[in-house]
Amino acid sequence: MNIRTFSLFLALFLPLVAIAGAQTVAVVNGVAITQRQLEVAIDRLIPRATYHGGVTEEKRAEFRDQALEGLVTGELQYQDAVAKGLKPDKKAVSAELDRIRQRFSGKKEYKAALEREGMSDDALRAQIEKEVLVRQVIDKVVTVPARVSDDALREYYDQNTARYKKPEAVRLRIISVQDEKKAKEAMAKITAGEDFGKIAARMSEDNYRIKGGDVGFVHQGRIYPELEAVAFKMTPGSVAGPILAEKKWFILKLEQRQPAQQLSFSDVKETLRRDLEQKRSTELMDAWMNQLRAKAKIEILAPAARP
Repeated sequence: MNIRTFSLFLALFLPLVAIAGAQTVAVVNGVAITQRQLEVAIDRLIPRATYHGGVTEEKRAEFRDQALEGLVTGELQYQDAVAKGLKPDKKAVSAELDRIRQRFSGKKEYKAALEREGMSDDALRAQIEKEVLVRQVIDKVVTVPARVSDDALREYYDQNTARYKKPEAVRLRIISVQDEKKAKEAMAKITAGEDFGKIAARMSEDNYRIKGGDVGFVHQGRIYPELEAVAFKMTPGSVAGPILAEKKWFILKLEQRQPAQQLSFSDVKETLRRDLEQKRSTELMDAWMNQLRAKAKIEILAPAARP
């Protein structure tokens, strides 16, 4: 692992630890956040692929506020974990430290990388402990309380069954052209008995022509209103057109109708769980951070020029 890669790897942990002697960019309840921490946090946000081509100062500046916000948030969460009396899980810390060490060919390369970063093995462990502690407090305050039981999911589904209906849909083939004369010519060929799909492949001017005009199932609100008004009144096998919509001429063939249907609880259970837990997680996180910020003393200082 080279030093650039190692620096980026450490970015997972550095934002939680102040570096002695570095210029301060923010203070959270008396704890300094340094310029060095900010630079590492910005590195973490910028897509890794861009490092090969270099990143301008203007581009880095775009990520500055987001990075600083993340540092302040992480410090507040860490301080709350300490206030709650949480202790970092020793197994998780050791596993994380082992994962970092294993990225090097040996102890010599690992120690050399630490020295270039101005760190010690104990300092790295301390950083990992803080990261683990933050994950633990998030789990305690947000993740676990946000979980939704099967009974609660069922109750929500029963109270909101109307939300879980699959609307009526129609499977269509289409031919679309710019010229009305060409559209009428295509319609005449179809009326005379030629295969719709072959005419679509030969004469249609949209990308669906490669599939014989087959656009699959669509429900109301997914196609032009002029087409929808016709399509949902057609019977399977019927053809209609030419129809003018958005300055194009369309010919439709209805392949299949799919009636509206009520999705069962088992159909939507896991999607519903994910949606509800995500919503509750957001609410709990917002409430928690608003509470921490309301009683915190946060000072944001003027940014320093990047060394």
